[in-house]
Amino acid sequence: MPLAMIRVGERARVTGVTGSDAVKKHLSSLGFVPGAVLTVVNVCGGSMILGIHDGRIAVNEDLARRVMVAAA
Repeated sequence: MPLAMIRVGERARVTGVTGSDAVKKHLSSLGFVPGAVLTVVNVCGGSMILGIHDGRIAVNEDLARRVMVAAA
């Protein structure tokens, strides 16, 4: 399921990334690689704030729809 469907406070494991090669490379550089575990910290104005790899990252809804996740 897309990351955009995960609710605040839930954890998920990245299973893959869809989109163009540029999008995949960008998301990979941010840590969205298969197996990475993330937590949705907050959702505000269509953007998601995520806890991933001991840091926090904000992604817009379009990018959140490109990251495929499963329950962690």
